[in-house]
Amino acid sequence: MKKAMRTQRGFSLVELMVALGIGLFLVAAVGTMYMAQSSISKTTVSQASVQNAENAISALLIPAIRSAGFTGCSNLTQFIATLNNGGPPPVGSLNSASAQPPMIIGFDASGTDGSGSSLTISTGNDVNDTNASDWNPSLDSTLVGSVSAGSDVLVILGAVPGANPIEVTAVSVPGVSTSLSLQNTTGLSAFQLASVTDCGKTNIFLITAVTPTSVSHSQGSGSMTNTTDFLPVSFGLASQLIPLQQTAYYVAHGQGDQSTLMQAIYSNNVWTSQPLVPGVDSMQVLYGVGSAGVVSQYMPANKVSDWTTIQSVRIGFLIEGQKGSANTSNLAAQSFSVLGTTIKVPSDGRLRHVFEMTINLRNGT
Repeated sequence: MKKAMRTQRGFSLVELMVALGIGLFLVAAVGTMYMAQSSISKTTVSQASVQNAENAISALLIPAIRSAGFTGCSNLTQFIATLNNGGPPPVGSLNSASAQPPMIIGFDASGTDGSGSSLTISTGNDVNDTNASDWNPSLDSTLVGSVSAGSDVLVILGAVPGANPIEVTAVSVPGVSTSLSLQNTTGLSAFQLASVTDCGKTNIFLITAVTPTSVSHSQGSGSMTNTTDFLPVSFGLASQLIPLQQTAYYVAHGQGDQSTLMQAIYSNNVWTSQPLVPGVDSMQVLYGVGSAGVVSQYMPANKVSDWTTIQSVRIGFLIEGQKGSANTSNLAAQSFSVLGTTIKVPSDGRLRHVFEMTINLRNGT
């Protein structure tokens, strides 16, 4: 009986400790492998998402910037009048140095002019800035509160994407006609910019009222009884009306924990914004000034004196991945250079990549 009891004894204390040690070792090894694989997975996923973000930015912004200033069959040297502070801001409220309105303008975030300047991002999804003077030139009031601190703002004037030219069906007589007769007015609205062209001359104006067969127009801030509201020259049959829109691009506070590249369209006196690409920390822009399609110098918005001389746009982004995707044990804050501006980011362990591109304006000559 005693012998049988001895054969049924359990593990000794030493044996239990050895087994427990081996078990803890295996758990630690598996945990280490899991953490390493998780980090690799986050890095791989973030690399793919950053690449996808770059592809999306290129696909969305290149066509929009290249088409800035497109107003039909005439070219920019054939504009015959400015808006005289009579159109929707920001583009419509500017007087240009020449006879043509600007096709592209920008606002430079203070301290990001590319000349060795520095910007600090505190959270990777900073709140939108409500101080217009934090940009130079001062941010247009219609955009204040919509843009993250430190983000440049790019505004483009061009044809409404996908819109077809509309035929003029009656002669517009200077000093007499207060409206343009059109084949149809589908998609047009009051307070919208439009251009009328006969391929020899072009005039940009503000639509003040719409009927099924015509649009009333304004050359400035006066009422429709003011003579400034007449088009300055005649436009005959078969002239074309091109509906225009202003489109703004900037970085703003986004959902979740990532800031977002935004697109906003100005219509009916308000901006309608939509998120384009999440995970964009910063956007910086330089403008190529020159003539006849040749750039002589790139400069920030606060250095541009005549927006009608812009021939190309150089635009840079700092794009981030998910937290812990940097695949490094060093979680200290890092710095990146985007178009000459040093951007300091928080110590959140995110993979980040700088993406820059230069886009020539098709209508810049």
